[in-house]
Formats: sequence, structure tokens, C-alpha cells
Amino acid sequence: MKIPFVKLSSVDYPFKLNLENVVFEGSVTKVNPKLAKITASMKGFVYRICDRCGAEIELELDEQIEVLASDGIFKDEPHTLSNVVEFFDSQIDMIEVAVSELEAVLSDYFYCENCKEN
Repeated sequence: MKIPFVKLSSVDYPFKLNLENVVFEGSVTKVNPKLAKITASMKGFVYRICDRCGAEIELELDEQIEVLASDGIFKDEPHTLSNVVEFFDSQIDMIEVAVSELEAVLSDYFYCENCKEN
């Protein structure tokens, strides 16, 4: 799902993506001519492997996401680390944003109930 920057305004542009067992839902609002704010939730579950014993676990997801999308190169202010995704074709690829945010969540360590107790 790609959303052209020219279609965005200060009014929320809603979206909803189903990524297998995960739903990525929210809205996009234009902040300025080159920047849009994405506010979304990511809910569902994924199967992961316990990082200690290797057992398969079902990981519940309930994440709130706020990220900026830039139409082209984003110049960050000094000493601030903005959460910005840059796009270079004047369109926001919502699948790319959703997968990127899911991968960020899944980059953590996860333990099954047995390993949490030990």
C-alpha cells in the first residue's frame, strides 16, 4: 500500500494493513510539504524461538507507533534523534513502514515461560 504525499493534508488519512497475524492500523497526517506523521498500533501475534532454550513461543504484540515519513532526505536538528523513514519516490510505502517497525520489535530477546522463571 503506497500513499502519495500529494494526497496527504492536515486531516488524518486512515490506513489498515493485515500482515498475516499482525494488524498495522492508524493514520497519516502531513506535518509540512516534505514530512508526514504516522501514528499507528500494531496488534497480533508472531511465533518466535526462545533465545535461551530454543522452544517455540507465541509472542503477543500490542505496540503503539509514532514515526515520521520524509519525502526525500531528512535533515535532523543537531542533538535530536528523530524516528524518520525516508522515501524517494514521493510515496509512503506503508508495508515497508509496517515491516520495519515489526522487525524493530522482534530484534529484542524473548524467553519462554520456563526460561523467564530460571
